[in-house]
Amino acid sequence: MVSIIIFSIIALSIFIFTVVNLIKKNNSNYFYALIPEFIGIIINFICIFFRLEPNTILLVIMYTLSVIIPIIILILEKNEINLSELIGIAKANYYEYKNQYDLVKKQLLKNVDQFPNHYLSHKKLAELYEKNGELDKAEDEYIKIIELKPKKYENYYKLALDYNKEQKQEQAIEILKEVLKQKADYLDASICLGSILYETEMYKEAINVFQDALKYNPGEYKLYYYMGMTYTRLNDFQNAKEYYKKAATINSTLNAAKLSLGQISLIFKDYEEAERYFMECIENDDEEIQAEAYYYLSKIKLMNNENNLAVQYANIALELDPKLIKNMEKDIYFASILGKLNTKENKYVKTKLNNEEKNLINYLDNTFGVVQTLTSNKKQKVRGEQENERDY
Repeated sequence: MVSIIIFSIIALSIFIFTVVNLIKKNNSNYFYALIPEFIGIIINFICIFFRLEPNTILLVIMYTLSVIIPIIILILEKNEINLSELIGIAKANYYEYKNQYDLVKKQLLKNVDQFPNHYLSHKKLAELYEKNGELDKAEDEYIKIIELKPKKYENYYKLALDYNKEQKQEQAIEILKEVLKQKADYLDASICLGSILYETEMYKEAINVFQDALKYNPGEYKLYYYMGMTYTRLNDFQNAKEYYKKAATINSTLNAAKLSLGQISLIFKDYEEAERYFMECIENDDEEIQAEAYYYLSKIKLMNNENNLAVQYANIALELDPKLIKNMEKDIYFASILGKLNTKENKYVKTKLNNEEKNLINYLDNTFGVVQTLTSNKKQKVRGEQENERDY
């Protein structure tokens, strides 16, 4: 009977607290809390009235109804989560499972109309707009939830991503800089900001961002890889090489970095090292990287007058990516073997490379071509001067 009395005191205290808050705040959460409390208290009074000693199962039911469930509901209310809102979100999730977009949208709009200052519904609505490409509406929702939860930095990041997709780079850069002032170790924000600066050709600013991020994330291979890409665009190939090496050391499967290392080795005329990197690149399942590696291996063999191997490598490259024939037709090294190449119709090439990485491959290829042309011109000039000296 002592347990019944203790229970009665706890249950009545929670009940009175709930009633007072229901009157003060007129929040439906408190109403939902009163229902199980009331049922639990009734069971308790029946036990007292009939002088019954409740067994373990009955005690669990009473405590669950009168104490545990009300406390959970009160915690939800403290975190500005309403049960009606949760029920609405559950309905929206069900409609989403059924691929009924209009009903999902209708339910969430109803939620945000009913609970304009509640975080969850606005966040769910923002994600829905994003998923369906309504980025301008998603941005409005993210702005709202940032006002509601200014310390949730993930939402700033997502807003910046949407700004970037809509070509609003200035707004994206501004918001990411503000986030990093508050949370300097936020890796995703650093990578996003650095990438946007890179895309807008603000390379030195991008380097600063990546370097700051490395202070907090020294083992993150993406930062080293992005540093390598950025230094490449600045034509600082020595630094680019060092950062690509670090990226490839941390992530041995990062074949895009190894391909860039091979291309830079070609620019530095270290053909043995270049060949080693390209041979590593062919041991992966990315067809575009494989094709590029075979293309460069073929070029190296041509420079070494190993035409038979060059033809083999070139044909493997074309089998993987038939579009490479255009590169070969423009490259003076391939002129002697073009008639031996098996050209095929274009095909879908399986690759994980993004557009910027593909552009970088072309950039390094063009740079190598320029270096070769300059070297050739210099040799011709020296040869001409030597001939003039002999004639003299």
